[in-house]
Amino acid sequence: MTPVSLVSVLTPDSDVELLTVCSMLEARGVPFFVSSAGLGSLFPGPMQTGSLSARAIMVPEERADEALALIADFRGSNVDIVPSGR
Repeated sequence: MTPVSLVSVLTPDSDVELLTVCSMLEARGVPFFVSSAGLGSLFPGPMQTGSLSARAIMVPEERADEALALIADFRGSNVDIVPSGR
């Protein structure tokens, strides 16, 4: 099995944003992983900012541009977004 390099494409501001973006990625067939998903639910809300419980949506590096385009469309933005892992 070949290792997959994941990059972070979003640190969601809320559970709603997390679930919506994950649903969009799944609908488009973009594999994803939510880092700190378990920890993030222990301390929801503002405590997540900059802490160990902050969740991040990660996708394979080769699908990052597609994921970022979906996120930008969701947010209604035409701004170029650079993945935090690049």
